[in-house]
Amino acid sequence: MTVRKFLIATILLFCQPALALIDAVETSPGDIILPATVNGTMTFKPCVGDCDLEHKRARLTVDTKFTVNGRAVKFDYLRREFATIKLSEKSYALVSYDTETNTVTKIDISR
Repeated sequence: MTVRKFLIATILLFCQPALALIDAVETSPGDIILPATVNGTMTFKPCVGDCDLEHKRARLTVDTKFTVNGRAVKFDYLRREFATIKLSEKSYALVSYDTETNTVTKIDISR
């Protein structure tokens, strides 16, 4: 009976989908360095304002979503808008990334 329960528990454990842990960091657009292409690595400071934390690095993929002021855009448009952002207290960037794979899932920039 114990072996049967163990087998059932093992089967159920392996049948569960893996849970991805997504972390979202609000930062200033000035603390982000975007790659030249969508399949590159970006760096960003994981905090707002003055902080002692080091920059994080995460990969962008073709599945990464990009939004500017709540509107979905392509990576090229995001880079153009990013270059013209005037840094102010109103502008922010929200970077969401999968902590296990270190892959960016979404970048949201608002001015």
